[in-house]
Amino acid sequence: MKNLTLKKNIERRFFLLSAIKGISFGVLSWRLFDLQVVENKKYDKLSKDNQFNFSLVIPERGEIYDRKGRVLAANRDAFSLYIKSSQNLNLKKILDKLLLITNLNEEDVNNFKNRYKNLKKNNINVFITDNLSQRDISKIAVRLHEFPEVNFLMTKKRVYPQGTITSHLIGYTGKLTEQDLKKNKNLINFSNLRIGKYGLEKFFDNKLRGEFGRRREEVNARGKIITSNLYEKPNAGKNLNLSIDLNIQSYALTRLQNLNSKKSKFNEPETGSVVVMDVNTGELICCVSSPNFNPNIFTRGIKSKEWKSLINNKKAPLLNRAVSGLYPPGSTIKMAVALAALENGIIGYDKKFFCNGVKEYGDMKFHCWHKYGHGNINLSQAIERSCDVFFYELGLKVGIEKIGLMLKKLGLDANINLELNEFRKGLVPSKKWKLDVKGTRWTPGETINASIGQGYMLSNPIELATMISRIANSELSVEPTLLSGNTRKFAKLDINKNHLNYIKSAMSNVVNSELGTAYKSKLKIKNFKMAGKTGTVQVVRISEDEREKGIIKNKDREWKKRDHALFVGYAPLEKPKYSICVIVEHGGSGSTIAAPIAKDIMEKLLV
Repeated sequence: MKNLTLKKNIERRFFLLSAIKGISFGVLSWRLFDLQVVENKKYDKLSKDNQFNFSLVIPERGEIYDRKGRVLAANRDAFSLYIKSSQNLNLKKILDKLLLITNLNEEDVNNFKNRYKNLKKNNINVFITDNLSQRDISKIAVRLHEFPEVNFLMTKKRVYPQGTITSHLIGYTGKLTEQDLKKNKNLINFSNLRIGKYGLEKFFDNKLRGEFGRRREEVNARGKIITSNLYEKPNAGKNLNLSIDLNIQSYALTRLQNLNSKKSKFNEPETGSVVVMDVNTGELICCVSSPNFNPNIFTRGIKSKEWKSLINNKKAPLLNRAVSGLYPPGSTIKMAVALAALENGIIGYDKKFFCNGVKEYGDMKFHCWHKYGHGNINLSQAIERSCDVFFYELGLKVGIEKIGLMLKKLGLDANINLELNEFRKGLVPSKKWKLDVKGTRWTPGETINASIGQGYMLSNPIELATMISRIANSELSVEPTLLSGNTRKFAKLDINKNHLNYIKSAMSNVVNSELGTAYKSKLKIKNFKMAGKTGTVQVVRISEDEREKGIIKNKDREWKKRDHALFVGYAPLEKPKYSICVIVEHGGSGSTIAAPIAKDIMEKLLV
């Protein structure tokens, strides 16, 4: 009996032990399964997150220099701050902390939020700012445990050491916008990339930007970079060497903005432009527009208040007047009208017209700037003294079509390929243009206005400088460029050299003859003379009612209705080297305001 009981106890214990063993084995097996299969996915992900990844590296942007190697656009060291994008990130908490310990401002934060909204699904580093100081970086570095999602790198930042002097030419770079990303989706992973937005920075953006490199990075599960090594070196962007002479550029800007004329009764005369061109190569020595702006505010990130101030300024400081400003050319095109007449055999050198101060046509009166007229004068004298009545008569004989063809041959309303997206060509009207655009026929009165560069006719300073360069050169259809070392070949200028020499002689008299409209602006340096042509452009024509009321002078009118002052010319007379165009908006007389500026700049160039 005892043996039976003992046997049953042993069997029961064995069964219990077996059950316990089986349960333990099952639990162990499940844990092994859990570790190998279920948990493996988690740890595999963590492992992968800690493996090496490759990211593209932004190359250093090419620099920009003037013709003598002086820096106009450069790069300097900067610290860039990023946040690893994630859909589960407590962004507000992170940004609030950063705002407390760095110089980040609310506008930086808002701009970042907009970028982050579009990029958070891409699991990439989203750029916050590159305006952090060394002190800011130090504060973040000692508290990295509080910012596991934050990364920072030393990068390069664009700077413009010459500031306002070359702002319109060089332009500026800016951060990628939604519009930029729509145009090029490949840039989505470069939230810190700055691209050219204006000026040469924009036109040569691809050249300046260079080629991306690759970086090998090890990151942890939270996206924190553990190690980072350059794997494939980026190719820096190409440098640009400009034809611009910084000293002349600076002097021309200062001279334009400070007229130094005690006799001037005009307020706000600083709005305008100056262009200087090499008549043989087309290289632009100076290309000034005023007022201007500081491009460095775009580099650090322009604030909305600053942007509104720029775009709402009535003087439009962002407008490059040298290439985008369109003005009636006024009397500066009288040489083209004269050449059209000579080339078509419509007038001879000695042909004379009588000017009594007014040209009557039908029921309309067209006045000469000289109230009492210039008397009986020939073509050369008419250019020298800028007689309007003479050119009214001549224009009617030549016709708008022939005038237009000559103007285009000289560079107005032509296909000029300047290295700026902002370039706007002028308008040389025609009968067809009038009918197509206005829906009405061309009238003789419009030819009269066009013959002295008024009416529908428009030009920019670059075009006018090009016209003078071609006249001065007398052989080649020179085209403007902003790049130094020009080796382009130009087409032949198909104009009779005898006619050109006649016109050049008349232009010399404008400056060097006592009866010339720019005689007071003749050069005062030995062995050098300048040739030129003045222009005074009506913004709003003085009506007959105003004349009857005694308002016949520019100074009697409000500023915005006053005439533009123009001067075009070249120097020296023998073997011409430089052409120049000066425009002072609402400045009044070309002879008293624009011509003296040109004189001073030319003397600066030739000494």
